[in-house]
Amino acid sequence: MGFFDLFKSKPSTHKFAQIVIKYARNQGIAQTMHFDEAEFRLVVGENGSHILNLHNAYRDYCAATKSQRDHVLLKYTAGLQVNGIPDDFASASKHLMPSLKPCGQGEYLRLTSLMQDKPMSYQQAALPFGDDAMLMLAYDTEHSMALVNQSNYESWNISLEDALKVALDNLRDRTEDKFVNLGEGVVAGVWEDAYDSSRILLPDLIYRAGCGSDPVLMVPTRGRLLLCNANSSTSQLAMLEHAQSCMEQEGRVVSAGMYKLRDGKAVSYLPENADVLDRLKNLQTAQRAEDYGSQKELLEALHDKTGEDIFVASYTVLKNNDTDKLTSLSTWTQGVVSLLPKTDLVAMVIPGSQEGEYTSKILSWDDLCSTAGELMQKKEGYPERYLVSEFPAQDKLDAATESTL
Repeated sequence: MGFFDLFKSKPSTHKFAQIVIKYARNQGIAQTMHFDEAEFRLVVGENGSHILNLHNAYRDYCAATKSQRDHVLLKYTAGLQVNGIPDDFASASKHLMPSLKPCGQGEYLRLTSLMQDKPMSYQQAALPFGDDAMLMLAYDTEHSMALVNQSNYESWNISLEDALKVALDNLRDRTEDKFVNLGEGVVAGVWEDAYDSSRILLPDLIYRAGCGSDPVLMVPTRGRLLLCNANSSTSQLAMLEHAQSCMEQEGRVVSAGMYKLRDGKAVSYLPENADVLDRLKNLQTAQRAEDYGSQKELLEALHDKTGEDIFVASYTVLKNNDTDKLTSLSTWTQGVVSLLPKTDLVAMVIPGSQEGEYTSKILSWDDLCSTAGELMQKKEGYPERYLVSEFPAQDKLDAATESTL
C-alpha cells in the first residue's frame, strides 16, 4: 500500500452513507434520513420525497485527501439546508425536470411509509408510463433532487400536466443531438446527465436519431435511451442485449418495456417477431422477479406489525435450458392465506393426511382466473398481487386444464 492509498482509504458504501448522515446531523439538519442501499441514496424527509443520490459524492469523497473530505461532504449536503421545494411555482419552475421512475420504486416507498405509520403514495403525483414505469417531476438543483408530490401541486395551484409542460421545456433547453451508433442498427443517447431516459418524451429529438420514421425505443435505466429501426428484428434483439446489460451493470432501472411513438407520445409496444417477443418477455420476467423479491421482506415485516397471518408467495423463475425461455411460477396451498404474485403458472397444492404428502395441479394464470377468479382479491401495489384464502372447489379444480412446465 502506497502513501496516498493510506490517506485515501476507501470506506464501504454503507459506511459512507453513515458518514454523510453524521455530517448532516452535525450541520444541524434534523430531517429523517433513510439509507436506500439498493439505490445507493438517502431518502430524506418525513414524506420520503427528497432524494440525495450518493454515487457522485462517494466518488469525490474517495478521490479527495483527508483534509478535503469535509469540503466534499459540505458540497453534497448543502442542498439539505433549504426548506424543501418552494411554495410558489414561479420560483420552482426553472428547476423542474421530467423524471421516469420504475413503479417498483414507488411501491417500495409506499410500503416503507406503512411500516413507519405514515401512509403515503405517489400515485396522485405521477402519470403512468407503459406497464412498469411512471412519470414524475423532479425539483433539481446543483446538489440534490426532490420528487414533486401532490402537496406541491396544491401549493402551486397548478396541475401535474401543466407543470409537465414547463419541465419538458426545461429538458428541451438543455438537450442537443447526442447520439452514438452501438452497432447492428442500435443507437443510444449519450447526455449522461441523469435525464437520458426522460428524453423519450421529446418526439422531435427521437425522429432526428436516424432510426427511421417509426423507431422502437427502450429506456432500461435512468441513464440510457436506446433506439432502433422497427423493420429489423436483428436490431431489436441487439437492443434487448444492450438493455439487459444496462439493467444488470448500471442499476437505476426504469423500464423493461419496448415503446413506439404514437401521436407524439411513447406507448408500449409488443414486437411481432416471435424471437424478439420471447426475449422481451424474458427481460420483463426477470425484472418482475426483482420487484417481487425486493418487496417480500417488507411485506412480511408489515404483516408481522399488523398481526396478519398471510404467507407472501414467492415469484419463482424457471429456465428452459433448450430454449432459454423463462417461466414464472407461484404456489397456492389449500388452507394457507396467501398473497399471490401474478405468474405464468400457479401450482395448486392440496396437503395430504400425512406430513409431507400432497397432491398438486399446475394451472396457467388464465385458467386459474377462470377457475377461481372470484376467490382472488386484487390488492393495491405494483407488481400485481392477489389475496387468496378460500381454495377453489375440488370439482372446479378437476375440470381445469393442467399446464406443463
